[in-house]
Amino acid sequence: MSAAKTTPASRPARITVHDVARVAGVAIGTVSRVVNQAPSVTDEIRVRVLAAIDELGWTPSAAAQNMRGVATRMVGFVFSDMRNPLYSAMAKGAEDVLANAGYMLVVASSDGLESRETQLLDLFSRRRAEGLLFSIEEESSRDVAAAISSAPFPTVMIERELALPVGAVGADHYTGTRRAVEYLLGLGHRRIAMISGGRRNRVGRDRSRGYLDALAHAGVESDPALLRLDSFEADYGYRETQWLLAQASPPTAIVALGSHLLSGVLSALRMKGIEVPGQMSLIASNDSELAQLATPAITVIRYDSYQLGREAALLLLRRLEGKVAFGAEARVEIPTEFVLRESCAAPPA
Repeated sequence: MSAAKTTPASRPARITVHDVARVAGVAIGTVSRVVNQAPSVTDEIRVRVLAAIDELGWTPSAAAQNMRGVATRMVGFVFSDMRNPLYSAMAKGAEDVLANAGYMLVVASSDGLESRETQLLDLFSRRRAEGLLFSIEEESSRDVAAAISSAPFPTVMIERELALPVGAVGADHYTGTRRAVEYLLGLGHRRIAMISGGRRNRVGRDRSRGYLDALAHAGVESDPALLRLDSFEADYGYRETQWLLAQASPPTAIVALGSHLLSGVLSALRMKGIEVPGQMSLIASNDSELAQLATPAITVIRYDSYQLGREAALLLLRRLEGKVAFGAEARVEIPTEFVLRESCAAPPA
């Protein structure tokens, strides 16, 4: 693939690194590595960048002067909740890959606020980061999508999906949720509740689809009242479990999908004197010490969040090295695992 031709009339008055990167179809950091003769750049990318420099009339020596301080070898990682141990594992997985390639990972929490997400995007742009790993709170935010589109670096979404030409890495939540619900159906449960969050993101959509498809395949009509899908917080799990237990036809099984939800659900069941699994079967997600040490131990849908971070970093590196085009869309999915423990049984007579 050759660099796009640029006529003298179409050249900007002041040639910058952004122009070279745009014409070559690569990230800014890739231009820097070509100019500095870094060995990690492929021959194909090197030819494209040098051709773009030549077409724009920008000599390598001028490039080096203009780009001093640009190639910080820094990659950002923005996520919503500093308390969530899943993000710590993701950050560690990403850091191990990026450090090996000579990059420094800088993490920041948005607290799930759209305004902070756009501020952090602007900050990483001004600090001249070379790439970004990003787990946004709301996929529907136009301001965040616009900021990602105009960012001067490639972005890889983690556990999220946008209608933009950006990379994405996520777990197979659809299959994990469907297998869990099918297992409960096989035990004889028909009133199965799901407590989770993420109505407006890929994770939530995949989990809901897995739940509904499992019921439909078994010929069981779904009850919208059993779907409580507005938050991942522990107090939400506590309140919604109490609400479900108070209904005229309460569930006989609960699937609690979110890192913090399990503690709230267990507290509500304990307060009502509901025994697991004798009176209520329970499945959680994102394996934790609580799930392993609870009595009985809790059946979980598990995935490797460390591997998720690694895959995201590897995809970003492929973009930085020009092995995947800057604007190309790609998705990597890691498997989920259904870990059977002692918290499920046939429904009470």
